[in-house]
Amino acid sequence: MLISIIIPCYNGAIYIENCIESLHNQTLSDWEAVFINDGSKDNTLDLLEKFAKQDKRIKVYTQRNQGAAKAREYGLSKAKGDYITFLDVDDTLTVDALEVMAKSFDEQTDIVASGFNIIKRDKIIKRKMLHQATLEKLDYLKKVLSGKCGWELCAKMYRRELFSQPILTPAGIRSGEDAAVFIQLVCRAKQVNILSEQLYNYMQYEQSASHVKSTKYAEETLQSAFFIEDVLKSQKFYRNIRKEIDGMFLLSYSNSTRKGVLSRNNYFVKRLKKEHFSIAGFMSIPFYKAVYVALVYYFRLTLI
Repeated sequence: MLISIIIPCYNGAIYIENCIESLHNQTLSDWEAVFINDGSKDNTLDLLEKFAKQDKRIKVYTQRNQGAAKAREYGLSKAKGDYITFLDVDDTLTVDALEVMAKSFDEQTDIVASGFNIIKRDKIIKRKMLHQATLEKLDYLKKVLSGKCGWELCAKMYRRELFSQPILTPAGIRSGEDAAVFIQLVCRAKQVNILSEQLYNYMQYEQSASHVKSTKYAEETLQSAFFIEDVLKSQKFYRNIRKEIDGMFLLSYSNSTRKGVLSRNNYFVKRLKKEHFSIAGFMSIPFYKAVYVALVYYFRLTLI
């Protein structure tokens, strides 16, 4: 059983050694790391090629800069594994992450999801613990859309067959693209096994893209939500998840305000207000998120 780890890299030279060290420390050794150099301008490629010469499990490919979504797509085309997981080059895995997730699959399980740690300056500042459970696709999807389970691609492992059909990605959007891909994978799954262990380390750096403030990124976050809604409209269970979809839009609006506060006259904000500001949507998401969205929108308070 081979596990493929897809790792997009753009100007990630300062993180590569820690990332690879966390792979070398894994208790499970049957893995391949598929690094995609996404048109880096630093010495990312040189470092990756050096490590690839030292360990045949490390594969290195290069593309012109197209963003993480296209890098992952390219990585999937090169991956040989029975199971797929994603890792950002500036993050790490706990030592038993691959082994624990791989052993959590059974015949019905297509996705294994774990909790994660948020680490800043070598200290864990937050632990995201999930309630251990095995859920059918629709039950899990509802939890994802309403913010009770994360919609990040990372901190999860996927059965290879989920990627057998093409995955749609929103054109020209780099904020929220991973959520758009993840939702499609959940729709293809039969069952999801949720683990309580924290197996992924999100490393917080001041220079990380998640800290960049931009009204463009704020708008793209909402664009991604509308893309996800279009994907879900093609599912036969669409009408059964309408309130959770409204909740997803409210959460996307909350996320967008952390990147830049959009005007109420913004096209996507006006459309969101008209189509998705429902009482059922507010009730479907965590209470503190609902309060935050209401305060930001109605009173223009910036609670960032």
